[in-house]
Amino acid sequence: MILGFSPADLALFIAISLAICITVCTLAMEASVLFVPAFVFLFPHLTGGFPELTPNEAIGLAITVEFFGYTSSVTGYWLRRQVDFRIAGNLLAFTLPLAIAGRLASYFVPSQGLLIVFGLLLLGLAAILYRAYRSGPKHTCLLCGDSITKIRQEKAAALAQAARGSPAYRPRRRLFGRGERGPETRFPLNRLDRAIAGSAGAFAGLVGIAIGEISNTFLTVRKGIPIKISTGTSALVLHVTILAALLANLAILKAGPSFVHAEEIAIPWRIAAILAPVVVAGGQIGSFLNHRLNERTLLRTLLAAYPTIGLFVLVRALWP
Repeated sequence: MILGFSPADLALFIAISLAICITVCTLAMEASVLFVPAFVFLFPHLTGGFPELTPNEAIGLAITVEFFGYTSSVTGYWLRRQVDFRIAGNLLAFTLPLAIAGRLASYFVPSQGLLIVFGLLLLGLAAILYRAYRSGPKHTCLLCGDSITKIRQEKAAALAQAARGSPAYRPRRRLFGRGERGPETRFPLNRLDRAIAGSAGAFAGLVGIAIGEISNTFLTVRKGIPIKISTGTSALVLHVTILAALLANLAILKAGPSFVHAEEIAIPWRIAAILAPVVVAGGQIGSFLNHRLNERTLLRTLLAAYPTIGLFVLVRALWP
């Protein structure tokens, strides 16, 4: 036995996990979109040695795996100077507390309810992506910290000037101090902006998905941030938000507060240890394939995948 698996089962588990990693990266999905259904419905019945997981346990494991996947990508974006720390800080002020609240709230939601929210959210994301990118996408690798993004140059320039009161966008690429290109421009968030950021964080904590798509779409389409900065900044927002949800989950498991009435949740760390290098390898392969796909084909496949997975999860939740 190797980490609780027979050699054959371990090889099968790694092969399927690698295929999932490549798929989510190639199609620009967040890892949790496919891993949560796989953890709940596929692996326990296909590979011996894989534990039976509740939806909340599967979400906690997917968040852990996603954190490993984004660590290297965020570092890469930072080194390539694609992260605006001012924007990230403003968004994280709303995503972090809501992610923690969402992770806590997940313990009060029945397993069936979490699956229903997961499925409905995928259907909603499909509608959002269709609306935002129906005139044509520019794709990058979401598993590596990117998402499908739409460049709208004229609208972006107008939104940037109106929102920040400046003819040119000046990113703050340092964590401390002033930006390298002059005084910092403002990045105001109105009530709707704060609601969008907060909801993205809440969904990340509750079911482990949506923050990547919401934050990158929000920055590029609504706020007019240049695509390169939006991609790197969204990766940092997702990474830190997922980390907050993960730490909140660990704190809840450690403290075991009496007011948490849901089933006991445990993260199978041996599974996470196996998946960590698989995610890194799959992300690199998927990124390679992603940039070689026809953009329209990629978007159409993604828009078909979200509702398909969402409907599958809903059906299994409502009619187990």
